[in-house]
Amino acid sequence: MARKTHRPDDILWTVTAADLEAVHTNKLAVVQPSKKQEAVKMSDTVSISLGEVLDTRYPRKSLVKLFEEKLIHINGHKATPKDVISEGDEIWIAMAKEKIDYEPIEMDLPILYEDDDLLIVDKSVGVTVNSKDQVSLANGVAYYFKEHGIKRKVRFLNRLDRDTTGCIVIAKSGLAQSLYQQQMDDNTFEKWYMAIVEGIVEADKDSLVLPMERSADGIHYEVNPKGKETRTDYSVLCRHQSQTVDNSVNKSQNSVDIASKNVDIELSDVDKSSRNVDKSVYNSQECGYTEVLVRLYTGKTHQIRVAFSHIGHPLVGDTLYGAQRTGQPFQLRAQKVVFTHMRTGERITVTS
Repeated sequence: MARKTHRPDDILWTVTAADLEAVHTNKLAVVQPSKKQEAVKMSDTVSISLGEVLDTRYPRKSLVKLFEEKLIHINGHKATPKDVISEGDEIWIAMAKEKIDYEPIEMDLPILYEDDDLLIVDKSVGVTVNSKDQVSLANGVAYYFKEHGIKRKVRFLNRLDRDTTGCIVIAKSGLAQSLYQQQMDDNTFEKWYMAIVEGIVEADKDSLVLPMERSADGIHYEVNPKGKETRTDYSVLCRHQSQTVDNSVNKSQNSVDIASKNVDIELSDVDKSSRNVDKSVYNSQECGYTEVLVRLYTGKTHQIRVAFSHIGHPLVGDTLYGAQRTGQPFQLRAQKVVFTHMRTGERITVTS
């Protein structure tokens, strides 16, 4: 429904020459080489539409509902994608008000980061993200939204298993969801994990590119030539020979400082001799154990667990994938996310 007043989370910006040039560049990219010179000459006389400019900034599908609800404006007037725009025009994208789609239930919700578009919380062990017919993290987020006047649906941008802890990212609008999902798809939204695996991992770093799919039992996932390709990069932080496992990533207080480059396993600045997690005693592992830093490039269910099990180093305590029983949850923490702020273009790092 259209409204006449601005809210703090609305998007307002002035069309610049660079915005118009971006449209011209996109048009020239699809012109045949033989006709490119003529297209360049005509570019200054061709009108540019609002839709063309928005296409350079936002996924088109995310704008459909906003146009339908007349929430996009040019110079204060309701706009359509075909409206012509010029340098200096004021664009106003009003964020739609929505009904919260989970029952609000109060719970401890450690906030790691928040802005007008994202909420990032630190998920604790033993909590599901949004399971049906049971209290989950989604109920806690819904309560937080209600208490803070955030009239939006709960949109999770990532999922963690019940016993995985750390960064969970929630988008506050469909537009934010589409933009940050696009960053995840092109891997500019980085997802870093810390894990403890059984045995001594020999390679200092590696990239595990494996096809995975759900197994016949419907519970496990497995490496299978018919599955979808996944990529899991890792770097060894510390190796522990045969002794009691005394580290737990689920209670990590100290973080590893990883260079915020969009790279795979270039981790020369990681101090592999330091202890990066707090003490928590587990059963003795005869084969020793290894602390690893992991970057996830794809988002297959159980991907990290399956990848390390496949190379003979299941996560400590992950009996579902062949680890020894410890009586404690498996050792995996979503340690850090790095992304480009959708409004400012800044690279943001959030650590749990």
